[in-house]
Amino acid sequence: MRRFASIAVTGILLSGCLLLVGCQGSMPPDAGQPDPLSADAYPQITALEGLGKYLAFAPPSVKAGGGRPMSVSVPVRARTDKELNTQYRFEFFDQDGRPIEPVMGWRYLRLPARVQHFMQGAVLDDTAVDWRLQVRPAR
Repeated sequence: MRRFASIAVTGILLSGCLLLVGCQGSMPPDAGQPDPLSADAYPQITALEGLGKYLAFAPPSVKAGGGRPMSVSVPVRARTDKELNTQYRFEFFDQDGRPIEPVMGWRYLRLPARVQHFMQGAVLDDTAVDWRLQVRPAR
């Protein structure tokens, strides 16, 4: 009898807890956290997934202005004795820092060992004032 009573009491307590949890008002979502890295401090060339230690980038060549859309060419070299299979894409931004659509898709580039190649991108819109390059291992 005692066993039945303790099971009944446990059931009543669990039911009460569930009712209390179900009766709470809806909770607001967590607020987003501000990014401590300013847009100006963000690197213009990013090598993702640990690829940065295997690549060397030379200063980019940027052509823009005069009513022409921006185009960018970035010299890159594999610092390894083996070729690297990479993908890259450029993002272009207007004067307010907003990405210009359409965003470039990922392009495949096989980098031979220790030989310089060029990652190139251009935007169709003549309002571009800034750019970023992302490089990742090929998938």
